[in-house]
Amino acid sequence: MNTLLVVADLGGFKAFKIENSENPSKLHKPHLELLEQYDNPQAHDRLVDKVSDSSGRFPRRTGARAAGAMSDGERHNINLEARKRFIRDLANRLNQLARKPDFDRCFLAASKEINHPLFEELDPRVRAKIAKNIPADLTKFGRAEILSRF
Repeated sequence: MNTLLVVADLGGFKAFKIENSENPSKLHKPHLELLEQYDNPQAHDRLVDKVSDSSGRFPRRTGARAAGAMSDGERHNINLEARKRFIRDLANRLNQLARKPDFDRCFLAASKEINHPLFEELDPRVRAKIAKNIPADLTKFGRAEILSRF
């Protein structure tokens, strides 16, 4: 059975194909072949690099010290929106990989913070292929350690 194994965090993912021995008489352990690695450079940016607003750009219109006092501005959930966008981007890329007829099933390990939202963003056909879903960040682990978790 051809299996796609994906380990992901908010900053990107690694997608592997689990290679099994062609000859069942040989006792070879399966190994991972790296298919694709994606790193989202924007996920590592700091908020101060993303916005051009400095504190004090907007005048305050309320309060006793309204004359000359400046507002700090509002962030309007900018971090939450960026997180949603990164998860949607990951899901789109994973959908493209997992939809391929080369794979009968998929194993997914995504960090606890994004596991459920990522799973929900996946195409229903891709979700149906997921045989194992682990809420853990395995992106920094070696191939042998990743394989041992599944």
